[in-house]
Amino acid sequence: MRVYSPVISMTETTGGFKFMPKKLIKLKHHLDDYECMWNGIEDLYIRDTGEKLPQSFFFSLSSFGSFCYMKTPKSDLKRMIVFGDGRTKQMYEFLAPIVGFEYKHYEYQTFEQAIKKAKAEIDAGHPAVLGALDMYHLPYFTKLYHEEHIPFHYILMVGYDDDAKCIYLLDCGRQEVKILFYDELRYAWNCSYPGLSKPNTVCTVRMNPTKNKYQIAKEALTQKSEMFLNPPVGFVGRRGFEKFIQELPELKSELTKEEFHNILTNMVMFFGTVPTVPNALKGIKEPDEVSFDGGFDKISRILLELGKECGNEVWLEAADHFGEGAAIVSEITDVIVAYLTGANDRIVELPELFKKGMEIMTDGFILLGK
Repeated sequence: MRVYSPVISMTETTGGFKFMPKKLIKLKHHLDDYECMWNGIEDLYIRDTGEKLPQSFFFSLSSFGSFCYMKTPKSDLKRMIVFGDGRTKQMYEFLAPIVGFEYKHYEYQTFEQAIKKAKAEIDAGHPAVLGALDMYHLPYFTKLYHEEHIPFHYILMVGYDDDAKCIYLLDCGRQEVKILFYDELRYAWNCSYPGLSKPNTVCTVRMNPTKNKYQIAKEALTQKSEMFLNPPVGFVGRRGFEKFIQELPELKSELTKEEFHNILTNMVMFFGTVPTVPNALKGIKEPDEVSFDGGFDKISRILLELGKECGNEVWLEAADHFGEGAAIVSEITDVIVAYLTGANDRIVELPELFKKGMEIMTDGFILLGK
């Protein structure tokens, strides 16, 4: 790791002005969209190991299989149903000891305190994860900038320039180093999202990897298998899945129409590659840019790639199972969207579809737990 200052070879043009960063950490970046809280950490792992990782590797290993069904009667959302745990801190807590890195979140009251900490990390030669951020204030996302609030994005800060009043960053969906001015960062950083972060949060990372990607996958998936098949409490894992399927037929009559619709909308939102609802629910008559497969597609692709590389027949078989799960969740999404848009009502089919999804997940984790 080297900190280049003040003259470096990289330049970027923004708004007609060319900036030469005063402080920049040179780091090879791998493009892997839709896994923002992990992308920068994967960059650090790749730097230190030379490994080539499958897409969504750390994200899927830390998230997939963490099924949860919670009754939340005091909340506007009366039931929480998710196929995977997308809460950043919980994902880091699970995977950090397996991968071999240390991290710490620092939450600040003001932008000035937070940027001071982030710059101190850069000065010491360490990129810093910033977020969650609201994508509404990130100008390089042209379709979202000042159009849509999405308050759960993360970036890896790799440099700064106090004279130009900007930071330099790596973003999971952009190949090149990007510039973000302090004025924009101030607004983007001033957001919070339950389970992700509070405003002005900096996460420091120290990478000390001792395992290759196959060892990481084996250890993480073995633990996930045990957690799903033998959950410690009744609202998670297979036990939670069974309870949800049992109670699903009564939800429509037990809750108000608005409450039932909110549950379905929230559920399908978290089936997505990123937490967003299908375009049809937004009134947009365009194909969706993300898939709504509940993460089954990602874990299937990872197991297929790793299984072929190391000749692991169990992983290849599990990849087939989870691939079938992706098709089931996609069908569930279609049923929900059709119901919510008034196209048709096939809600009665959902319990059986979810049962198929549960059995597919069960079979896959039984294989992985062997």
